Amino acid sequence: MTVAPPSDLPTRAGLPPVAQARRQAARSEPGAQMSQQIALATMRDEEVGTTRSMIRVGRLVGLAATAPLPFLPGSAGLRIAMASTILFALGVGLWLDRQLREASAPTERMSVVLALSVCPAIFVAVVYFGIFSAAQLFPALSLYFFARREGFRSALALCVLNAVAQALFAALVIAGVLEDPGLIRGDRAPEVLVVGHVLLQIAFVGAFLLGRGGHNASKVAIANMHQVMMVANQRAALLEEARQDLDRALAIDAPGRYSDQIYGDYRLGNVIGRGGMGEVYEAFHTGTGSVAAVKLLAARELGDIHSVQRFFREVRAIAGLTSKHVVQVLASSGEDAVVPYLVMERLRGHDLAHHLRSGKMAPEALGIMLAQIGAAVEEAWAHGIVHRDLKPNNLFLVEQDGAPVWKVLDFGVAALEESSGTLTEGKVVGTPAYMAPEQARGEKVDHRADVYALAAISYRWLTGRPVCSGKDIHNALYQTVHVMPQQPSTLAELHADVDAALAIGLVKDPADRFATVAALRSALVAALAGQLPEADRERAEGILRRHPWGAVRQ
Repeated sequence: MTVAPPSDLPTRAGLPPVAQARRQAARSEPGAQMSQQIALATMRDEEVGTTRSMIRVGRLVGLAATAPLPFLPGSAGLRIAMASTILFALGVGLWLDRQLREASAPTERMSVVLALSVCPAIFVAVVYFGIFSAAQLFPALSLYFFARREGFRSALALCVLNAVAQALFAALVIAGVLEDPGLIRGDRAPEVLVVGHVLLQIAFVGAFLLGRGGHNASKVAIANMHQVMMVANQRAALLEEARQDLDRALAIDAPGRYSDQIYGDYRLGNVIGRGGMGEVYEAFHTGTGSVAAVKLLAARELGDIHSVQRFFREVRAIAGLTSKHVVQVLASSGEDAVVPYLVMERLRGHDLAHHLRSGKMAPEALGIMLAQIGAAVEEAWAHGIVHRDLKPNNLFLVEQDGAPVWKVLDFGVAALEESSGTLTEGKVVGTPAYMAPEQARGEKVDHRADVYALAAISYRWLTGRPVCSGKDIHNALYQTVHVMPQQPSTLAELHADVDAALAIGLVKDPADRFATVAALRSALVAALAGQLPEADRERAEGILRRHPWGAVRQ
């Protein structure tokens, strides 16, 4: 397939995260990965709004508490300290409010600064009004607010700071070392005061746990939504794949436009296959009656010089290959033919897409397929040929002498070393679910694009799911370029080593990828046995630290 390059797919810098995500969602049908990013970005936007609201409410409370101080009894020193700390907190709040107008989300540093500015004012207010006054509501509310933020350690430190300060003050008062200066006092026996202060400590811990629980519950809810939508989108992608295959199946094994016509030494029979650029007919040698398959360029493509050139490029690509794992070429037309054709061996069997839908492909058989297909594509590389469209529909399984033999089909979009590249310049060629990220960006590719495609096929083989989903081509390309697929072991019972091996095969940067199919096969075979080399495990850990499973790379 050929589509426009996704030059506008990356999110644009300078926009808040939710605006970036929503802009992308507006361009294309949002998939599960994009939905997760929208949800998380919305959560961060909610943090901005909540923080600014807290600052404004705190401003009103601070002013309300400061205004009557000149007319209240009690310690003059505490009143001055309370007014000073409240005014300091209000000043910090005004500064942070301006910062948040331009920030995409409150940073942990902002939250710490806000907390440190508020804590002294709240503590002095509690001491002045009294431990058992309504002022004790504000430490608990502040703890709940800050515990809802991202930084667990900062929220815990704030909880400990409040608890320790309150406990020390309570101990001094209960021990009689310090007289309670509060306007509202607890004139009760020491044991009663101890119970009251313990209850306040419990309230602090409860506020902290409630805030963290709410934060974690939101993240779990987003993760669950992401999981459900991921499965739904992947099932939709599989259904669409099956529908397309069914459409192709219904259109074959029937007479076609060129049936009964003779091309070269072959009379054409029924259509046995259709693709984007041509049709494949069963054919019979006019002299010997031997069976072959003849591929003709579709009539609609005959007037397109680029399509004709791509057709003959396939002829040149496979004519020099000797591997038994590449479909054998028997003859071809001259480049001046009115209807170009390619005569190939007639294969009996089914493509990998058919076998994957049947669900009968054992994980252990993956190594055999990679070994045989790897031999074919690595021979092609040695001839300066990159296939660029390896996918289940282009890998064909036949049986020869009682043994399975895999063959590579369709070199129609192959890149030849000597090619000028003008046939596909400015376009993306391939199939998004099996297309390397650099190929999806419309860049020049090398053999590592084929390694990626075989890693994506292996992912589909082992998990039953494609690496990306979505009917919308731009959404699929966006996922190919920016989104790591879902962790394989969450989709099927697989050893953690398989996650590691596939992470290396599917990494976005080709420089970090396996360099050969043999290396990919060796890693996957070892991984399925739980024996991946430690060096590969460490390599995968580094890749996943930079770009975790299911995450979007900006």
